[in-house]
Parts: sequence; structure tokens; C-alpha cells
Amino acid sequence: MSKPRIFISSTFFDLKTVRADMDRFIREMGYESVLNERGQIPYRKEELLEDACYKEIEFCDVLVSVIGGRYGSPSKENPYSISQKELKTAIEMGKPVYVFIENEPY
Repeated sequence: MSKPRIFISSTFFDLKTVRADMDRFIREMGYESVLNERGQIPYRKEELLEDACYKEIEFCDVLVSVIGGRYGSPSKENPYSISQKELKTAIEMGKPVYVFIENEPY
């Protein structure tokens, strides 16, 4: 039986330590975490990295969204940020979604 795959979605620079903590927790639980910064999202040079992220959500079992005080990078689909679009994509695919809000967003 394969390990459940959990996609971690958030802005990167402001939540870098939160993402690392989530990654460690998920792996300690025996699951597989999927993070862009660890090179776990395959993409081709012909496609935008954000499109590869949306596609990878299809192969994950759960999406964890961490919301902080930053908007993040805008997606190609206005008015959403990439993190918002990842969350929207998971919901549209019927994936279980868990949302965490940073204790002190800016």
C-alpha cells in the first residue's frame, strides 16, 4: 500500500519555517509530503511551474493550505494568487483540504 501524499500549499518566503515543520510532521506520521522547494513537482520547461503544481494536486490525496499575511505570486488566472489557485484546484477536484492560518498574519 502506498503512503498518502499530502501537498503543502502556502506562500514560500514568509512561511518557510512553517512549511518545514509541516513537512517534518507529515513524514513523522508516515505520509509523503509534496513541496515545490524540494523538487517534488515534475515540470517541463515548456510549461509554467504553476501549471505543474496544479497538475500535481491530482496525484495527491490531501492538500494542506497554510495562510499567512502575504498574497504571494499572482497566478495567470486573475484575481488569484498561486496559493489561492492551488486551494481552489484541490476543492474542485474533491480533495480533502485542511486550512491553517498563521497565528499572527501581517
